Amino acid sequence: MEEGHLYCDSCGEEIRIVPDFEPEIEKEMDDTLSALFSGLPSEEALPGGQEDETENKEKIENKEKSEHNKKPGRRRLYLVCAGLLLALGLAGIGLYHTCSVTYQVERAKKAAASEKYTQAISYLVKAHNLKEEDADILFLMADYYYIQEEYDTALQILEGMIQADGKYGEMAVESAYEKAISIYKEEGNYQAINALLLDCGREAIVSRFQQYMAKAPEFSYVGGSYEEVLPLKLSANTGGKIYYTLDGTIPDESSRIYTAPIFLETGTYTVTAYFVNDYGIVSDMVSHTYTIDLPEPSAPEVSVYSGEYHEPKKIEVTASEDCSIYYTTDGTQPTADSFAYTGPLSMPLGTSVYKFVAISPEGISSNVTTRTYTLMLQTQITTEEAIANVKQALIEADILLDENGNMRGMGGHNVYKYNAVVRMENSGDYYVIYEYYEDAAGIQTRTERIYGVSLQDGSPWRIIYDEAGKAALAKIE
Repeated sequence: MEEGHLYCDSCGEEIRIVPDFEPEIEKEMDDTLSALFSGLPSEEALPGGQEDETENKEKIENKEKSEHNKKPGRRRLYLVCAGLLLALGLAGIGLYHTCSVTYQVERAKKAAASEKYTQAISYLVKAHNLKEEDADILFLMADYYYIQEEYDTALQILEGMIQADGKYGEMAVESAYEKAISIYKEEGNYQAINALLLDCGREAIVSRFQQYMAKAPEFSYVGGSYEEVLPLKLSANTGGKIYYTLDGTIPDESSRIYTAPIFLETGTYTVTAYFVNDYGIVSDMVSHTYTIDLPEPSAPEVSVYSGEYHEPKKIEVTASEDCSIYYTTDGTQPTADSFAYTGPLSMPLGTSVYKFVAISPEGISSNVTTRTYTLMLQTQITTEEAIANVKQALIEADILLDENGNMRGMGGHNVYKYNAVVRMENSGDYYVIYEYYEDAAGIQTRTERIYGVSLQDGSPWRIIYDEAGKAALAKIE
């Protein structure tokens, strides 16, 4: 008959499997039967009475006749008992093989070695029915299905073990996760791995395979009302990208990508985000609403009001404690990226517009204070003439080679720019000229040298500062 057939192809009768003949077991049966026969009583051992010799002789003769008549029936009885014992022994041997897990597993491995995996699985099914809690049988069965590329069936076995983890033990469940993830990975089905791990309550397993997961982003602050600027951080469980919006709209791959803390200032924000890991698995979306209500600092106070001036003034600015002051002179709104106010400013010649803002440590900006100044001085010296006078003095001092600002041994040259007008104590008013070094690439860097040119006679001087920060004039040399 062919392997795997349950019924005869000719007569239709059920095929009965007869246990294989094993000489060792046959010998044990013979020894057992011999021992049983040797234990039966012999004819000489039969009991007799204490009568006289004649009576005993007669009884013996009569008994011999009777025994002679009974011997054939007794022999038959012995044969029947022996046959029953033999049948029971053979049945026991067959039952032992049929009910032995080891026997079925060995037959399965033998069939698998011949690449008869269907037959091997049938033996493993019998073994599993005999010992359902044996995880090794199920792993072997899953392996045989996998070899036959029946991946779904192999996964059903492994996931069944995972769901019944209390039945097979910790190590077996971890192995089931590992084998299942390996199959899904080979299929490229990372979404299934993600779903499997999201349902897993074992931290060790989740940590081990978290690169395949895409958990929803975690927010460093829960939604609610706050009286401070929030540096909101978004984090993911593994490598990938977080996409987010701040206005409650649904983010997509064209939305902003999280790279650094999001500073939430005064106002209401609905932050919505989701995560995509390196395998393209998309997490659930998560959203939190924040209301930031912070007191706004007072606008900066400026010492000099807007207007026309005929002499230079020092512009001093103050703001609330702990606030930083920033300003612009080009008409744009000041921010934390603008010029930082560090001390009194000189009023420029002509018309200028200053805008000042105070920014609190929490990043809250005040209203902007604007001042417009027009400084008109009684002088015949222009700013262009003042710069030319500085260059000429530097040439005479052998610092510059020419009016283009070239110097010996330098690849670049110096550039001079008017900055403001200052009143020097007991010396009158002066143009302030800053010096810059411009390299071959055209990048200008301000030097430490500052020059002053008198508005009365146009004479150029060095402006130097003492340790107390007080300005003074020095000869150019």
